[in-house]
Amino acid sequence: MYKRILVPLDGSRVSGQALSRAVDIAGRYQSQLIIMRVVPPATVVPSSTATEIGIDPAAARIAVQSARIQDRAHVERARKYLQQKVKAITGKGIEAVYHIAVGEPGKAIIQHATEVRADLIVMMTSGKGGLKRAILGSVADEVVRKAGVPVLLMPKRGRRRRKKGS
Repeated sequence: MYKRILVPLDGSRVSGQALSRAVDIAGRYQSQLIIMRVVPPATVVPSSTATEIGIDPAAARIAVQSARIQDRAHVERARKYLQQKVKAITGKGIEAVYHIAVGEPGKAIIQHATEVRADLIVMMTSGKGGLKRAILGSVADEVVRKAGVPVLLMPKRGRRRRKKGS
């Protein structure tokens, strides 16, 4: 039923809950797990913009170089993290690979799901609600709306649920 299951992870313990569920599903359907980490790029002001707003172009170039170094360090940390996860999963007899993307999480997840032809995406919800969610949006919301494949959203464990009538 599910040949390829994409599991976006953000490195938190909470996102590991989604991985645990995905491993169970992959074991049942003999699926391949594709675990993914999206690294947001370091933010810098382009040198052309820096000149327009009065920032020294040399300082802007140094900032860009520093951001590239920072991006490489973040990608390397993500690689080590995902390699450990793949090793643990394959130790259970489940095929697993990893992918790292640099960019906006929602867009990167949707793009990779399309590229690998994922049959299912398993991910955690952020737990944002109300006004914060309306203003900031949600990666999970974006993925559910735009992925074009089933998305299993896992709420954070230990969350208190409201009783009916409260």
